[in-house]
Amino acid sequence: MNPVSIEIEEASLLDNNGEISQSQIDPILFKVAAAGNSEPFKDMAREVIESLLTAKTKNTILHISIISQERENVSTKFVAEILEKCPSLLLQVNAKGDTPLNVAAKFGHSDIVRVLVERAKLPQPENEELESGVGAARQMIRMTNNEKNTALHEAVCHQNVDVVEILTKEDPDYPYSANNYGKTPLYMAAESRCSNMVLALLENSTSVSHEGPNGKTALHAAAMEFPFANAAFQKLLEEKKNLIKETDQYGWTPIHYAAYHGNYWTIKLLLETDQSASNIADKDRKMTALHLAAGQGHAKIVKEILSVNPECYELVDNRGWNFLHYAMVSFHVGQLRNLLENNPLARSLIDEGDAKGNTPLHVLAAVRPKEFDVDLVRKTQTNYDAVNKQNVSVRHILDYGYPELKKEIQKLSKDVGRGQYSKGVRRVVQKCVTKENYKDTRASHLVVAALIATVAFAAAFTIPGGYRSENGTAILRRNKAFQLFMVADSIAMAFSLSAVVTHFWLSYVTEETKDFNEDLFHASIWFTLLSMGAMVIAFVTGTYAMLAPSLGLAIITSLIGLSFFFPAISLIRNNQIVF
Repeated sequence: MNPVSIEIEEASLLDNNGEISQSQIDPILFKVAAAGNSEPFKDMAREVIESLLTAKTKNTILHISIISQERENVSTKFVAEILEKCPSLLLQVNAKGDTPLNVAAKFGHSDIVRVLVERAKLPQPENEELESGVGAARQMIRMTNNEKNTALHEAVCHQNVDVVEILTKEDPDYPYSANNYGKTPLYMAAESRCSNMVLALLENSTSVSHEGPNGKTALHAAAMEFPFANAAFQKLLEEKKNLIKETDQYGWTPIHYAAYHGNYWTIKLLLETDQSASNIADKDRKMTALHLAAGQGHAKIVKEILSVNPECYELVDNRGWNFLHYAMVSFHVGQLRNLLENNPLARSLIDEGDAKGNTPLHVLAAVRPKEFDVDLVRKTQTNYDAVNKQNVSVRHILDYGYPELKKEIQKLSKDVGRGQYSKGVRRVVQKCVTKENYKDTRASHLVVAALIATVAFAAAFTIPGGYRSENGTAILRRNKAFQLFMVADSIAMAFSLSAVVTHFWLSYVTEETKDFNEDLFHASIWFTLLSMGAMVIAFVTGTYAMLAPSLGLAIITSLIGLSFFFPAISLIRNNQIVF
């Protein structure tokens, strides 16, 4: 832009009294500022530069430049030159109350943030609002916009860790209050699951605030959002351990949230810090963390709570339900079996009635009569003829049903309370396969079983090492690994064909009797899993027999193949695959 254009621009900004008035920035000047070209502004008066604003958001040329820059190629030259010419832009806010520092923090321009902070430390003779030195920089850092967000709030909100580190190191003693949404930077960092930001805030700040909305704290947010007890969570718990019993507006502690959302490692660390916190009940339903974990089907967390704090096993909610009542409606059969077989405290609650006299067995019989494990229940030595306050026994429910209780329990899966039960008070147990969807499942299972049978059949006749030409016998027939290969391959063949036959018979029985046999279906899954395991062993032993001269390679290959069993066993033990 030439000097004449600048003179025209300045003249257009003069009002009738000859004073500078704010006006919408010229499109050409907007593009110049966005491009980071400071030349057209060097001969402008400071008052003119201050008055160059966008129409709606009232952004200055400094705001425009910062917003327009790409994070990968940030230049600080324009910012430094404009502030040298017009220092007052350092604190000039737009219509949202954002200073240039707020905008730079929001977009993650760490180099520009450093320039702005260092500029604020210089003497400001023309800016009476800003003192000089470190205090000036901190004054700017602490400024809030219309949403009560400081630059640190903006940096945390947009997960700009580098900016967070710069700002906290510049002003480590400031606690930072909550914004209009009730969130402090530490709460926002925990809520976003960003471990690096949580660590930066805790390590660089001496008195960082932890408040969140609705009475929550940063520890509540971390317990809810952090699935693993990582270094950030451990640091937060170490620095804010006094928050472990802090309750929000619902009466929920951090342990409540960890239990409800199934964060096992998080709750394990919380219990190690203060096991008594698991005794605290919420306001709405008087539910403890044990009730919540049982209601959501988190069997592993239930086991952990009972092992660390067994005294909470008999606590009841406002319905009179103990944790076993919830387990009966939310645990899979396999999980229930493990609980009652291995935990005497759980077994002792089998005949404990709620406010209406309904025992856990009444609840199980009413909601899941087909999954009523008679053999398991007999081991608890319970009385089938015991009645509730409506004179209804467990035996009666099994024979005739109990619609009233069933409907009452089903409502719990849709009850969200005042919003804290995002997935309902209790989880609905989903069957892996039902009569309705068996056909689709059968097709995929048959493909797997048939594929294993085909591979096992082919492997038996294309054996490792080959055959002797003179008599057709296997070259490696005396090798122990080869012998194990043949045995494992035969087992894989037998079990995969057993799975195929089981599915064939099951489809016939279902079609003829219109009744789905879950035991047969579970047997077919076991046959398929066992055939998979045998196939892996056949692969490992076969490759070992062939690679035996290169022992190191043989061992490495075998270990890689055997790694299959780790996720498979883990899934079964954690009841992700339920029988």
